[in-house]
Parts: sequence; C-alpha cells; structure tokens
Amino acid sequence: MACAAATILLRTTGRLCTQHGVAAAGGRGDPGEMALEVAQDSADQGWLRGVTDFLLRGMKDLKDEFPREIVLQVKMMED
Repeated sequence: MACAAATILLRTTGRLCTQHGVAAAGGRGDPGEMALEVAQDSADQGWLRGVTDFLLRGMKDLKDEFPREIVLQVKMMED
C-alpha cells in the first residue's frame, strides 16, 4: 500500500509539472526505487513551490506511517 501511494504521488506530480510546462523526468531504478527530477528554472516558482510542498508533505506522511517501507531522499541541485 505504501509503495502504491508513493508511486501515485510522484507520478501525478510529474504529470502535473509536464502539463504546466515544467520539465520533469522520473522513473524507476532498482526494485522499490522511484525518482522524480524537476527543472525549477522552467516554471512559475510559486506554482512549483506549491506542488513540491504538497508532494513532500505526502511523502513525509507516508514515511512516518510506514517507516520500514518508505525512504525519502530530497536533493536540491545548484545551478
């Protein structure tokens, strides 16, 4: 259940970004891993902040509820 919820959050965020003209890419790595990269320079920063705040809150809630099933890594890339 936790993996399905995380997949939905990440996939939906990626799709919203793409629909909003924000460059986003993601996919699966090793079994049980999923990643999403978003290009922050191609977006309305206020909109992007709202979407990423929503995603991070959802992922943090999943991690708190399922600590043995969810590992969350957030990487901010510098220009």
